[in-house]
Amino acid sequence: MSLLKRLLGKSEPPKVRVRVCVECGMPLSEHKDWCAIHRQQLERERVVAAKA
Repeated sequence: MSLLKRLLGKSEPPKVRVRVCVECGMPLSEHKDWCAIHRQQLERERVVAAKA
């Protein structure tokens, strides 16, 4: 069907992609507090801030 749309020139605007966390299943901007990936990210930010 998409080939037919391309041939006829009917184009839809591209859809916005949302990155989702593999652990908590939420968008990266809305991590859950219990998510280990989010906690590690916050810890890395604290270490970098402490060095600066």
